Amino acid sequence: MAKKKHTRKAHPAKKSHKKTSKHTSHHPKKKKKDMGEYVFGVVVFIVLIAIVAGLIYLSSKSGEFRIDRQGKVAATVNGEDITTAYLDDQYGRVPAEYRTVITKTTLLNQTINEVILLQEAESKGIAVSEEDVTQEIENAMATAGISADDLDERLAEQNITREYLEDLYLKQLTINALLEAVVFEKISVTESDIAEFYDSRIRAMHILVESEPEAMSIIDDLKRVSLGDIEDKFSEMATELSTDPSAEVNGGDLGEFGRGQMVPDFEKAAFALEEYAFTAEPVQTQFGYHVILRLPKEQSLDEQYSAIEELLLTQKKAQAVPLYVDQLRSKSEVEIFFEEAPAASAEV
Repeated sequence: MAKKKHTRKAHPAKKSHKKTSKHTSHHPKKKKKDMGEYVFGVVVFIVLIAIVAGLIYLSSKSGEFRIDRQGKVAATVNGEDITTAYLDDQYGRVPAEYRTVITKTTLLNQTINEVILLQEAESKGIAVSEEDVTQEIENAMATAGISADDLDERLAEQNITREYLEDLYLKQLTINALLEAVVFEKISVTESDIAEFYDSRIRAMHILVESEPEAMSIIDDLKRVSLGDIEDKFSEMATELSTDPSAEVNGGDLGEFGRGQMVPDFEKAAFALEEYAFTAEPVQTQFGYHVILRLPKEQSLDEQYSAIEELLLTQKKAQAVPLYVDQLRSKSEVEIFFEEAPAASAEV
């Protein structure tokens, strides 16, 4: 990716510039986990998909770094200006529904981090060619299943030009190349890491009902089922009896999960079971009463090896990026002059 020659600048022109208990299904699956504050370049084509979905935000356009020098300066990054006019323009692209969580201060800090990364890439001679950008956009279009005409139509709907898109990709690919060369090259996943992750997860099914007597009746019925038929019978009963709406589709199969992904009482009971064993007593949670069956995993370690390796690498990269950005920022000369206007108080 990194090349010594390039035809377009890969950075702005100088001196310009949560454990949750709410679930849509009534089973204890699965708490979302934050992957880090920064979203620099693990999957580049998501930018294009975001455009198609009309969710462009937190993106700068290097093709429009002809910022009005008369504008007030919001911040300087190693002598490079980010003006309030530029900040206002970019914030205007944030969809209204996101503005309760994305403030101008948030956007400014994201822009500062981006500028620092692009400056670091230039200092290391890392650049991306127009051919790289074109190829990446074509790959993203193929992944999103859209044609060039479809893309142009979607861009027009968002008042976004091809130049904007290309510049956005140029910056993102440049940051990716920097991270690959400096940060990700040092990251690895060992066989023991992969085996430990595989062993830390189980697969289970559940039937959810409203009362303890209902759950006990299901358990009594399951006691009369042979081991060879237990999975099929459990699935049949889950489809028929479970109040978890997803059971109509998955027969109560929750798939694989690790510790910390289910509510505590459910997790404790599920992990205590042997394979093909079910809970002898109903397990009560805020969702109701569960009967839980533990099953063997559908795939062996060898079959899951590559997928686990990729997942662990992605997690390590996501953890490493903010640390690297903080390190660069601590060595940079950053001055912030912008002050967010206080939110208007609600009328009483």
